[in-house]
Amino acid sequence: MSHFIEHLVFKGTRKYGVGEIAATVEGSGGELNAYTSFDQTVFYVTISKQFSDVALDVISEMMGFPTFDPKEIDNEREVVIEEIKRGQDSPGRHASQLLFTNVFKKSPYGIPVIGYDKVVRKVSAKKIREFYQCRYVPSNMFLVVAGDFESKEMTKKVEEMFGSFAPFKLKKVARTKEPAQKSIRIKVEQAKFEQTTGYLTWRIPNVKNKDIAALEVLSAILGQGDSSRLMQSLRIREPLTNSVGSFSYSMQEDGLFAVSFNLEKENLAKALTKITPELIRLIEEPPTAAEMQKAITNFASHEVYSMETVDNIARKAGSNEFYYGDHDYYKKYMKQIYALKPEDIQKVAKKYFKPDTFGLSLMTNMEKKKKRKGF
Repeated sequence: MSHFIEHLVFKGTRKYGVGEIAATVEGSGGELNAYTSFDQTVFYVTISKQFSDVALDVISEMMGFPTFDPKEIDNEREVVIEEIKRGQDSPGRHASQLLFTNVFKKSPYGIPVIGYDKVVRKVSAKKIREFYQCRYVPSNMFLVVAGDFESKEMTKKVEEMFGSFAPFKLKKVARTKEPAQKSIRIKVEQAKFEQTTGYLTWRIPNVKNKDIAALEVLSAILGQGDSSRLMQSLRIREPLTNSVGSFSYSMQEDGLFAVSFNLEKENLAKALTKITPELIRLIEEPPTAAEMQKAITNFASHEVYSMETVDNIARKAGSNEFYYGDHDYYKKYMKQIYALKPEDIQKVAKKYFKPDTFGLSLMTNMEKKKKRKGF
């Protein structure tokens, strides 16, 4: 529903007809877009400061006064369904959906954000409007403006353009929490794609947990960059994979830590036996001071680079406000990163890399007998 609505608010408001929103922004030299994640939907405009009124006007219309015309809803159904179909033809997106359905059996995080075609085909204009009016309400949204402007003047404009939103009541929804994973989960999907894509996963806490900073640095040491341990072991010293890496994915509720790989199917068994020692090494001994220094320096550099454009400044401020209630939280987070010691990385590796509660998600065209033999 949220992803469908992301499309529909571009299709007309009380002030703008179909196609006029994009034409207005692009005619002022700007760009507009939107995305939906597991936790939020974001609409944004990047534009020259002399046209900031255009950006505010367009966003306020889309957020406060969409028309949800039944004819346009029907027109857009096929667009969204086609996007869903394209995702099924994408190895990366297909493998990612397999990953989340394996890790999250009860939580909504196991549901593809893009949605299901059966929902998009059948949902009524009435249902869409009802959903919008109980979720997209002033008390459940916030506006981020980043750029060169006078704060008092900008605040006045915001109040003028956003102050007349209808105060619909937020409907609180209790998410189903994912129970603790108590066993190994292996999910293999037969696919038409030539290459095999897989993820080794472990559950980790939500974004506010004190362990997240150490898990981020652990991920950098293990599988980010050409000098990372996995890259050296599975790509450079012996080219068993086409790509390999790791990431820490934290959200409002429990997230996941993953080792990702893409390879030729005949290399699967050997690649898995090469990954295991790298995980054990992190559990048994802390990383070197040089590895820590490199990981933290790269992390800090990324933070600095991410503040070079107004788009990224707004995105970072919005993300920090959403998850932590503090648009400046990244400064506190960097203090946590700088305070980490090698022993802290070993500690979280021991805590989360449990041999009896990992997941393996695999998308392959390998024959069933060979898949079983490989495990």
